[in-house]
Amino acid sequence: MAFKVSELVQNLNNAIRLSNSLSKVEIEGEITGYHGPNRSGHIYFDLKDDKAIIKCMMFASKCTYEYKQIIREGAEVVLYGSLNYHQQFGLSFVFERIDDGGEGARMRALEELRRELEELGMFDEMYKKPIPRFPKTIGLITALSGAAISDVVTNARKNNPYVQIVVAPALMEGDGAVAEVVRAIKLMDQFGPDVILLTRGGGSKDSLWTFNERDVAQAVFDCETPIVSAIGHDRDHSLTDDIADHHESTPTGAALFLTGDFRDLLGYLDQAPGEMLSLMNSHIKDCRVRVREATAQVKYNSPQSRLDRRKKELEKYGVTLKGLMDSKLAADKAKLDKAGNMLPAFMDKSLKKAHYRKDLYVGKLEGLSPVSRLKSGFSYVSDAGGKNIRSVSQIKAGDEIKIRVTDGEITSTAISAVKLSEE
Repeated sequence: MAFKVSELVQNLNNAIRLSNSLSKVEIEGEITGYHGPNRSGHIYFDLKDDKAIIKCMMFASKCTYEYKQIIREGAEVVLYGSLNYHQQFGLSFVFERIDDGGEGARMRALEELRRELEELGMFDEMYKKPIPRFPKTIGLITALSGAAISDVVTNARKNNPYVQIVVAPALMEGDGAVAEVVRAIKLMDQFGPDVILLTRGGGSKDSLWTFNERDVAQAVFDCETPIVSAIGHDRDHSLTDDIADHHESTPTGAALFLTGDFRDLLGYLDQAPGEMLSLMNSHIKDCRVRVREATAQVKYNSPQSRLDRRKKELEKYGVTLKGLMDSKLAADKAKLDKAGNMLPAFMDKSLKKAHYRKDLYVGKLEGLSPVSRLKSGFSYVSDAGGKNIRSVSQIKAGDEIKIRVTDGEITSTAISAVKLSEE
C-alpha cells in the first residue's frame, strides 16, 4: 500500500520528533541568501558548508535584537533548533537560538580588544620611538623555518654588508607561539640592539592571529628598544603593526627600510665634513649677529646712554615748556588788554548803578526817619532817661516826660496815665 505524500510527510515529522538525535540539533555553517525579516518578522535564510545546504527559519517571536545583530550574509553561526519537514517547502531547520561562531565572534573580540588598547593609549604617536637611520645591529625575531629570515638577511646584507643581525627564533603560529614571541621580544630587548624587527611571511588569518593577541601587543608596547613590525603581506594588518614604532608591509620592505643603501651611507659620510663646515659657518654667523645685537642692547641700556636720552628729553620738554609759557602769557596779556579797555565803561556803568541804588535807599530812609514824621505833625515822647514811651503802662502820675516836636523839646510832668478801652 502506497503512502500519500501528506502521510509520508507526517510520518517523517513524527520520526524526527521521536528521534533523540534530530529533535534538538546544533548545527553550524555560513549564512547565505538572507534578505532580512519578512513582513511578519520571520527570518529565512540558507545555511551551508562546503558540501551541503539546508533551509533555516526562525519565528518572529524568537528573534531578539541580539540575534538580529548576528544574522547577516556570510556570517559563520551556530544554530540551535530542530528539523521540520513542511508539506509544501520540504525539509528545513527551525532554530530558536543563534550564536556567532567562527570568524565573526573572533573579529568582534578583536575589535573589543582594539578599543580597549586604544583607550589605554597604546596606539598614540607620542609613545612611538624614533627608528635609527643606520642601525649597526638589528635584532630579528622570526621563525627559523620560515622564508622571512632569508628575505631579511639577504636584502639587509645586500644594502649594507656591515650590518649585524642577531636572531631570536620563535614560533609564529600555533600552540605556544604567543609565549615564544613574548619571550623573544623581552630577550632581545635585554640584549639591546639598535632596533628590533618582528616579522614573518604571509599566511591565513588563523596563522597570523598570534600578532592580534593581547600579550604580544603588550610586549611590543613595553619594549624599550625601537621595534619595527612586518607581519604577513600588503593585505595583512594586526594589532602588533599598530602598536609597533614603525610598520612595513613585508619582511623585505622592513629589511630595506632598516638598512637603506650602503652607498647612501658612504655618500652621507663623504658629504658630512662639508655639511659640518657649512653648519659651523652658519652657526658662527648667527653668533656674530647675536653678539652685535647684544652689544647694541648693552650700549642702549648703559647708564650714559640712558642719561643722554633723558637729557635730550629734558631739552625737548624745555623748548616745549617755553613755547607753552609764551603762548599762555600772550593769551593772558590779550585778555588783560581787553579787560583794561572795557574797565572804564564797566566802572562808569557800576557807578551809575551805585548812585541809583543810593538814591533809592535815601528815599526809603527819609520815609522811615522820625524827623520826617515830626515835620508831618507827629511828636516823639520819651521818659527822663530818653527811652521812647509807647504805652501808658510805662509811666505813672508825677513822672517827668519829654516831648520832641519839629523845632524843639518840651519837658513836662505826667498828671495821669489812663489806658483807653478797646472797642
